[in-house]
Amino acid sequence: MASLSQRHPEILAAGFRVAAIDIDDPDRHAAMVAKLQLAFPMLSDPDRTGAIAPYGLEDSHDPRRLAIPALVAAEPGGAEFYRFVARDYADRLPEDDLLEVLETRGLPPTTQPPPTPGHASPGPGAMPLRAMIPYFRGGRFAALALGLRHRHLGEDFKDDSKAFVAEMDRFVEAVKSLKSRQ
Repeated sequence: MASLSQRHPEILAAGFRVAAIDIDDPDRHAAMVAKLQLAFPMLSDPDRTGAIAPYGLEDSHDPRRLAIPALVAAEPGGAEFYRFVARDYADRLPEDDLLEVLETRGLPPTTQPPPTPGHASPGPGAMPLRAMIPYFRGGRFAALALGLRHRHLGEDFKDDSKAFVAEMDRFVEAVKSLKSRQ
């Protein structure tokens, strides 16, 4: 989300606003917004009836019924025109691809107020910012190793490995940017 937040001015310039939605409570969202310096709000849907289930994004294979990572783009009137649904928790749409989609709509720029700070209470498994760069670098190197180890699986696997490496690189740069603003 930090890399998406970095591109928030460009998303606004394309005429769109951003909101993240998941099952966590508002206090955990406040902690995430503060830690990642998010430029957009996080909304809570703990019973999955507000947006997660209606948009078909509840993971029925997960016993916790988590939301499937996704990006749904809607025009100002609410009509959905684009949907990216992740294959798993580590799959994200590159921000460049998102901006390309949004810019096709030709909307005038818009604004979005910053998120309202709340009572921040990170969950017990929350990763501190200082641990995020080593974590993403570890994911990057694991993807590189698997890409080399399993190159016999063909171009799809190789392309997937490269995409994951690029994603980890984007996330590392986003965290570096966050740390430089502290």
